[in-house]
Amino acid sequence: QDYPDDFQYEGGPPIPPYDNAGYTLAFQMGVEFDRILNDIDGPFEEIEGFAEPMEGEILNQENSKGFLLDHAINDAATVTNRLLAANQKVYWLDQAFEANDKTWDRGTIYIPSTRRSSEIIEKAAGELGINFAGVKEVPATGKIRINDIRIGLWDRYGGSMQSGWTRFILEQFEFPFEKVFPKRLDRGNLSKDFDVLVFVSGAIPSGESRRYSWNSYDESDIPAEYLDWLGSVTKEKTIPQLLEFLRDGGTIIAIGSSTSLAYHAELPVSNHITDSEGKQLGRESYFIPSSVLQVKLDNTLPVGWGMNDRIDIFFHNSPVFRLKPDADKNGITPVAWFDSDRPLRSGWAWGQDRLYGGTAMAKAEVGKGNLYLFGPEILFRAQSHGTYRLFFNSLYLATSVKE
Repeated sequence: QDYPDDFQYEGGPPIPPYDNAGYTLAFQMGVEFDRILNDIDGPFEEIEGFAEPMEGEILNQENSKGFLLDHAINDAATVTNRLLAANQKVYWLDQAFEANDKTWDRGTIYIPSTRRSSEIIEKAAGELGINFAGVKEVPATGKIRINDIRIGLWDRYGGSMQSGWTRFILEQFEFPFEKVFPKRLDRGNLSKDFDVLVFVSGAIPSGESRRYSWNSYDESDIPAEYLDWLGSVTKEKTIPQLLEFLRDGGTIIAIGSSTSLAYHAELPVSNHITDSEGKQLGRESYFIPSSVLQVKLDNTLPVGWGMNDRIDIFFHNSPVFRLKPDADKNGITPVAWFDSDRPLRSGWAWGQDRLYGGTAMAKAEVGKGNLYLFGPEILFRAQSHGTYRLFFNSLYLATSVKE
């Protein structure tokens, strides 16, 4: 969409869109397409209802030592989770290599051949339309072993739309997880139950506020089985437990406004969208409602494997970071950033040039653990399929082991 500029009066401030300004699903889903404006004809067949995926192929299956699977396919996560649930081994290969007259990118998934893994692969090829390639020899590259993950997804009494959509995605791709509420977080000892915690927009209070504003409830009105669901994430009780979880080796994935955890952790980052005095820019200078923008991605990092080096993101006045000069020495690695002053792909972006040089996504080492900061809404309403892989990769990396 190309949303027009509209102003309150000649020479005055802009009138921002009421709601989403850009929603081009092909961009959000990572679909490459050619736009055809003239009439076309051909031997087409009308499809009623949902189309079934075309059945996938398993090449060179006979006498194979293992199978290769393209990391770029979202449903590769479904296959991985089915294999892990069946106690089968799964690896990521950490270098590009040649096999079957083809160059395979780093991050390619390798599945050793067993009777059970072959059964799972055959079912996935038919059900999900995924292609596999058998190999006679184990690829001579480094390997990263993918292991079971104990995932905790933040939620709250009364519900969170963002958490609900994330739960839907985890269920659809067959990730095992459990919901975790503020009272459980406040009790600490989180490493006992979780390897990775996921906080979507609305979970973590900002660096300035003491708690995230949410409805309070009279406990006498709440059924006993839901009392443990009450409460809010607070700076005083919850944040120290999250930081301890990180220092002990846990992984936290923070999305949207919950990336404010970076400030609680006192990481060497600051808000990129500020004026010369460090104050947040007002709407008359900068405002980007829900729109599709493009960023540069470091797809050599494991969190970016299976993706192109330029990706479209769903941006909703999302956090953008400025890394301080000592950030790299303090374990901060930029994952995606704005390398253009015109990143708008669909929608409306007033003052978009202010984004130039800002970091949209980063990985931070905190003690023995890792904090993934995803400013854009990489899972927005379970429709941003093109950026799911960032989420899936960061989940798997929480317990992966290099062999």
